Amino acid sequence: MKRFTIAILCIISCINISAQSDSIRVFMGNRKEIILPVERKISCREFNLNRLHHSFSLAVPVGLVGLAIMPADDAINRGINGGGHNFSSSVDEYLRFAPLAAQLGMGLGGVKGRSETKWQLLATDALATTMMVAMTGGLKYSINRTRPDGDDGGFPSGHTATAFMGATLLAHEYGHISGWIPAAGYTMATATGVLRILNNRHYASDVLVGAAIGILSAELAYWATDAIFNKRKLFKPKRARIHYEVLKNY
Repeated sequence: MKRFTIAILCIISCINISAQSDSIRVFMGNRKEIILPVERKISCREFNLNRLHHSFSLAVPVGLVGLAIMPADDAINRGINGGGHNFSSSVDEYLRFAPLAAQLGMGLGGVKGRSETKWQLLATDALATTMMVAMTGGLKYSINRTRPDGDDGGFPSGHTATAFMGATLLAHEYGHISGWIPAAGYTMATATGVLRILNNRHYASDVLVGAAIGILSAELAYWATDAIFNKRKLFKPKRARIHYEVLKNY
């Protein structure tokens, strides 16, 4: 009887609802206040806008900084390398794949991440890689900027884009487990970019724009696959729905 009474009061009482809260307040006739739980479903529009905002919030500033320092690339390169180019290392050739390998290894090894299934994980990685390769390859072909060592195809850095794409995928998938996981991923990605400069293969602007492309590719891939696998429509927003459920305890 008590449960039935509360259920009726939820409908006919004066209810104070907050769209952003996780509970509602029901005021009884004796002024007694009861807190009831709220199950809130995020609308497609809210999901899309939040994800897109998050996607561009880091990638765009990094990319803009890279474009802004392009006129100073030669001076920065001379300052870092001291006018000489005796440093040589092949670590960046392999280190760029380390964050993505870690994410894939954990996912296929059974470590539960953000993705609902392994297929979603693989689809996200494939989509991110496709976008990253398309953006970096398109810019390299269309701009054809000379590298510091004289070779072509310097802008942007594909190695750095690969590394930061992997680091972002790793952070999204397993960052909730420990903060050390994204820290390790972005450390390896940053090291890759630094080594590209020290090896005289890229200017600083090439590295920063490459990092921005890698981050953006991973973010957009998660936005797309999360919407697809969780059956959220990408571009057709719906009105938000709020559902209320009375716990059995009441």
